[in-house]
Amino acid sequence: MEKTLNVYFDYICPYCYRGITDLLDLLPGFPGLTVRWIPCEAHPRPEAAFIHSDLANQAMLAVADQKGDLVRFHRSVFHAHFVERRRIDDRQVLADLAADCGASGHQVLTALENGLYRQAARDNNTLVWSTLGFEAVPCYQSGSLLLASREDVTIPRKRLRAFLETVMAN
Repeated sequence: MEKTLNVYFDYICPYCYRGITDLLDLLPGFPGLTVRWIPCEAHPRPEAAFIHSDLANQAMLAVADQKGDLVRFHRSVFHAHFVERRRIDDRQVLADLAADCGASGHQVLTALENGLYRQAARDNNTLVWSTLGFEAVPCYQSGSLLLASREDVTIPRKRLRAFLETVMAN
């Protein structure tokens, strides 16, 4: 039976970088698990932040709509931000990353310039912080099962694997 996992995350969160990397590494061992990616901002505008991830979140939604390779996009954005120290709040950087993942860079750039996914990104922030009331991200949810982060605490890979096994068994 097909299972769905909702994953809530932020591209500039170091805990998400580790958690999503662990998840992407584990996913091949869980065939039949469909992931629904829900990007959000740990510090949404107008909150002060060194860098905001709202454009990266919008780019991810554009890549998803174009059926681009989201696994590759996640890895690319996290790598660009944490390893290469590139500006993932730069529309052209995001369009180039999207193009490398099978989406149309031009269409992603146009979508970002026109704010096509701006409201959807805002709605994700409202969902995560107000509706669901999460304390931190990443969080993983499947039906009534929830593996939620706490502020400044990393979810170990072993715990994430056990959660995925529970999801598949239910």
